Amino acid sequence: MNILKGKVCEVNYQDDLILVKINCENEIFKVLMLAPFKELKLDQELQMLFKEHELCFASLNSNLSIENSFKAKISKIKEGKLLYHVFFKFHDQELSSLITKEKALELKLCQNQEWLCFIKANDIILRTNNA
Repeated sequence: MNILKGKVCEVNYQDDLILVKINCENEIFKVLMLAPFKELKLDQELQMLFKEHELCFASLNSNLSIENSFKAKISKIKEGKLLYHVFFKFHDQELSSLITKEKALELKLCQNQEWLCFIKANDIILRTNNA
């Protein structure tokens, strides 16, 4: 288990979603939570925990450690107060991703842009067609 220590620097709420920004060694980490967590206060010290397989990495020339990468085009973007729901067309299939509004604006996302998408091998669940 990985553990990073930091301090809460921003908390944003939307319905049952909370987006928390945490300052850790002068880097801002974002944590998205689905259930209300009322005890969070600005400057509160806390720990961020995550499993080893949840840490992805890239070399400076953007070669990633993730097995599944493919090109897809943005077909639609639903803008929310905290999150953007980005829909991609992968050949004849539709996929979607949730990212923070802040990151979406930084990336200047728009329809018909082509992006390199990634799915970690251990994040995929298999199901047979007759299930």
